[in-house]
Amino acid sequence: MVEIHDIDIEVLPDFGLTFDDYFPEAYALGGFIKSAVSDGCDIICQCEYGQSRSAACAAAIREYYDGDGIKVFADYKYYPNQMVFNKLLDALKNSN
Repeated sequence: MVEIHDIDIEVLPDFGLTFDDYFPEAYALGGFIKSAVSDGCDIICQCEYGQSRSAACAAAIREYYDGDGIKVFADYKYYPNQMVFNKLLDALKNSN
């Protein structure tokens, strides 16, 4: 389990954070996801409300593997957190 503030880039300083140190677990998570997928496992994304952080993770995973993460952003039921999306997508692109 990873705790991630559901915040936008504008309020990072209010939490004593920068973009670089927000969601530091992203690279470990990216490596775990890539390992799980290569092992043939399914990935389940879940956050407290299931609308923003988990939706952002699902969008990043879809974007990395299928190039269609925008589908999650386009679904009115979800509000993907753009910071989580960008951090995890970067981690997927740059982790082993």
